[in-house]
Amino acid sequence: MPAAAGPVAPRPAGRRTEPRREKAVEPREPAAAGRDGGLAEHLERLGTSAVRLAWAAVVLGTETSPSLAADVAALDPGEAAEARARLTAARILTGGEKGRPLRFLDPLTATAVHRSVPPALRVALHGRAAAVVAGAGHGPRAVARHLLEVHPEGDPAVVATLREAAAEYLSAGAPEAARRCLERALREPPGTRERAVVLRELGRSTLPSRFAATATDRPGAAPARAPGRR
Repeated sequence: MPAAAGPVAPRPAGRRTEPRREKAVEPREPAAAGRDGGLAEHLERLGTSAVRLAWAAVVLGTETSPSLAADVAALDPGEAAEARARLTAARILTGGEKGRPLRFLDPLTATAVHRSVPPALRVALHGRAAAVVAGAGHGPRAVARHLLEVHPEGDPAVVATLREAAAEYLSAGAPEAARRCLERALREPPGTRERAVVLRELGRSTLPSRFAATATDRPGAAPARAPGRR
């Protein structure tokens, strides 16, 4: 599994690393200011820690544990609490107190924050998120969500996690998700012997939908009935 290569610190070149207190937004300044393309600048005014926490939250998902977001952002508890307060005051994030999950105030804000993350950094954050989520004891599917977004590196642990996630998806009746995991595992890639196993698993994951799609095409198959007719 991709190990975090040191704390991920999305600090714009030449920018100060501490929040600019003199430019902190007023508590009622709307987060909608970023929807028209100015969100990156809006976040920068809140300080680097707030930027990092917002980016970590959007990579983890629309609702996430404050502690996980802090770990992905590489912030200590004090820095994370201050960043969260700034993002809450700016009406970008809400929650986080008394164990409540962090979430974006609305989907448009989350989308704008996601677009503000540089693509290369987004990949790195997904790699860190995979390690943090796995370390927190979450299951293979939660980890695989992030592994799907990182670059292949020939890591056997990544292949193993993706295969476990695929098995869980198949058990849950989600073959499309299983196929995505197995196809990504093949790109890692697995070793020569394991590759044959992954290909076999990928073939099995196509069976449910293939049978469903061809059931009415088989010779002797009963014709489909119109709804409400016997």
